[in-house]
Amino acid sequence: MSIDAKKERVTLDVWARHEDDVALDDVEAYDYALPPELIAETPAERREHSRLLVYERAGERLTHTRFDAIVDHLRPGDLLIFNDTRVVPARLEAFKETGGRVELLALEVEQPGGEHRWSEPAAGQLQMRCMTRSSKPLRTGMTLTVRAGDDAFPVELLEVAPGRALVAVDSSGSALAFLERFGRIPLPPYIEQRRRESEVDVAIDDSVRYQTVLASEPGAVAAPTAGLHFSEVLLEGLEARGVERATLTLTVGPGTFKPVTSDTLDEHPMHAEAYRIPEGLKAKVEGCKARGGRVIAVGTTSARALEAEARREEPLLPGWRQTDIFLRPGDSLRLCDGLITNFHLPRSTLLALVTAFVGYPAVRRIYNEAVAGGYRFYSYGDSSLLL
Repeated sequence: MSIDAKKERVTLDVWARHEDDVALDDVEAYDYALPPELIAETPAERREHSRLLVYERAGERLTHTRFDAIVDHLRPGDLLIFNDTRVVPARLEAFKETGGRVELLALEVEQPGGEHRWSEPAAGQLQMRCMTRSSKPLRTGMTLTVRAGDDAFPVELLEVAPGRALVAVDSSGSALAFLERFGRIPLPPYIEQRRRESEVDVAIDDSVRYQTVLASEPGAVAAPTAGLHFSEVLLEGLEARGVERATLTLTVGPGTFKPVTSDTLDEHPMHAEAYRIPEGLKAKVEGCKARGGRVIAVGTTSARALEAEARREEPLLPGWRQTDIFLRPGDSLRLCDGLITNFHLPRSTLLALVTAFVGYPAVRRIYNEAVAGGYRFYSYGDSSLLL
C-alpha cells in the first residue's frame, strides 16, 4: 500500500456527524455513508474465507485478516456461544381467485402449540400468523392458493389486520413440512432487490448458505449472520485449540429489520424476541469465567440473550423466555467479554449495541477502516471480532 493510500485510509471519515458534536441518544450519531458496492448480495465462496477485522480494546489494536485466522485471536479456555436457531422457508407466494399476488411471511405457529410447534404434526388444521403484502386489501374468509410445481394448496384467511393475517391450512403435517414444500428462505429484502437489479446470474443455494452449520431449532425468519462464517472444519480447528463452544436459541424475528425512525434511541419501540437457555449453559459459562477464559457471543442475537440473562435475579436457568432489551451506550455488557458480529446498517439498533460494547470512538474507527478497506457489509458480508 502506498503512503498516500495509507494516509487516505487513516483520515477517511464516513460518519454524518463530527465526533465532538455527538449526543449518543441521537439517531444521527449512528449514521454513516456506505458505498452501495460494499453491500454483499452473495456470501464468500467458502464460509471461513470471508474477511475479519479484529479490534482489541486493550491497546486499541486493530488487525485485518481472514475469518479462518480467528483461531490466532482466541485462547484455550475461551467459550464461544452460538445461536442455533434455524431459518424456516417462511416466505410464501400466494394468489387470490382473481390471480392477484399476495406475499405471506410466516412468523409464528398458532396451531399446534407447544415448544416444538414448528415440527409437530397438526391435528387436521395448521394455523400460522403471517405478515402480508398485497396490492389490494385482504378480507377475512378469503381463500388464497399456494403452488409448488403442479401442486396447489388452499390457504384460508381466518383473521385479517393491516399487514397481518392468521391463516389456516387443512393439513395433518407440520408447519415446517408445509413451508419446505411451498415456501422459500426469506432473504433480507435488500438482497432480493439487488439480485433482481443485477445482470449477474446468482448461483447460490440460500437454503444452505443462509443457515449456520449449527442451525437446529426452527422458527427464525432471519439468520444469526455472525455464525454464517463458521464451517465444520473451522469449528474442529477451534476445538483442537481448546476453544469451547455452547449454544442457545434466539428466534430471530422480523423486528431485526425494523429501522429506527425516531429522532432518538430512547423513543424507539424495541421489538421482543423469544429465546431459550439450554441445560448446561450456566455451568459452561461459570466454568469459563472461573478459569479466566472469555465468554464470546457469536452475533448480536447471542449477546442479546446473554445480556438479558445477566440482568435476571437467577441468570442462565434453563427454559424459554422473551426479551425486549435494548443495549446502547450507557449500558455495560455484563456477561460478554467479546463479540463476533457483521457490519450493520446505519441508524440501527445493532450498531448501537456494538457502540455499547466498544465505545463510540472505536465504532467510528472500525467502520471507517472497514469502508476504506473494502469490507463487504450486512448479512452476507464480512465480520469483526471485538474483544
